[in-house]
Amino acid sequence: MTCIRMLSTAEASERLGVSQRTLIRWRQSVPIIGPPPIRIGNAIRYAEQDVNCWILTQREKGKKA
Repeated sequence: MTCIRMLSTAEASERLGVSQRTLIRWRQSVPIIGPPPIRIGNAIRYAEQDVNCWILTQREKGKKA
């Protein structure tokens, strides 16, 4: 079984270089901006892999042709 490392809002926002409030606003927007949140009980978490992939997609969007 593969373990998936989960990040808290604080950890994910630090990894993304944004404030926790910004990350909360992103997940409340329609459509959701940023990596997809995962609810585990009452906690919101982000899969580390999703955060890393989202960062890479943003990097690709920023490249000039």
